[in-house]
Amino acid sequence: MRRRWIAGLGAAVALAACAGATPPDGWLDRLARAAPPPAGKCWPVSPARAEKLMATGKVEIRAEAPTQSGVTGAERLTVYFPSIRRSLRVKWKAAPPGRADGWNNTPRKELAAYAIQKWFLEPDAYVVPTAVGRCLPLDAYRRIDPKAQATLSGTRCVFGIQSLWLEHVEPGETLYDPAAFERDPAYARHLANFNMLAFLIDDRDTTPGNVLTSKDPSNRRVFSVDNGISFDPKLYNLFYDEWKDIRVPALPRASVERLRQVTRDHAEALGVVAQFRTDEAGILRPVRPDAPIDPRRGSRFRDGVLQLGLTDAEIDHVWARAQKLLAEVDAGGIPLF
Repeated sequence: MRRRWIAGLGAAVALAACAGATPPDGWLDRLARAAPPPAGKCWPVSPARAEKLMATGKVEIRAEAPTQSGVTGAERLTVYFPSIRRSLRVKWKAAPPGRADGWNNTPRKELAAYAIQKWFLEPDAYVVPTAVGRCLPLDAYRRIDPKAQATLSGTRCVFGIQSLWLEHVEPGETLYDPAAFERDPAYARHLANFNMLAFLIDDRDTTPGNVLTSKDPSNRRVFSVDNGISFDPKLYNLFYDEWKDIRVPALPRASVERLRQVTRDHAEALGVVAQFRTDEAGILRPVRPDAPIDPRRGSRFRDGVLQLGLTDAEIDHVWARAQKLLAEVDAGGIPLF
């Protein structure tokens, strides 16, 4: 276990300055007394069921169309799942060839963000839609892209990330309304949980197209649907990186207490968030993760095995941010509700 992160824990981050003034007396109590908001209607199936279906379930691609935003070639697929006799829409982003990793097309970071939200959120409160890595056989994939080639040498499939397509959502043009945060417990909880995740993963690209909100005004959920430029990126969008700081005036106590239970071992597990092995047909199939082949790299492919995860330095960065957030809470700089 590494110890480089210890040196960064001597002082808390100056988060209170970003969060704004302390709310008036009684405001936090009203939020704290409110029941957790319902899950809403944005998820067509539960996260757990979506994970299983998208990772290993038999699929038939029924339709394909480009997404309306983004610059990395994401597509919207309509996929039929025979096991549930139902079609679901997913966002599909093929990974860069050769390494399955790139600057703004990083399957490993999408999977890590999905995993980190589980540290402090129950499934009904997830802010990242189900994200699963999968390698689609070439013969099937060439029905939508006749020129498709295998992503990795020695395989016969196109690797990429499937993200569950949410329903009844729209781009989050204006996320933070201070007055609404004070009066609407559901809005406050959803936005605060989104802000916690953006802070932990150091998200530097929260453009309106990357953040969606539910259309239901009584349960205004907030979703982070593209998390590729995160985890201490070297290049990022200077105009859309404000949610890397804690901007809301308070955080949910339940979320913070769940985060407090996360150990360094949980962080180390981010070194391999997904692993795949090439089968006899040349298709990468999900398998149980092993120790990182090379912890200095996030995407590793060797001897027919693909590992995706965070690097040692990125793990240190996430862990340090989590500890700094908790330290600021304990120092009284961030109120809880």
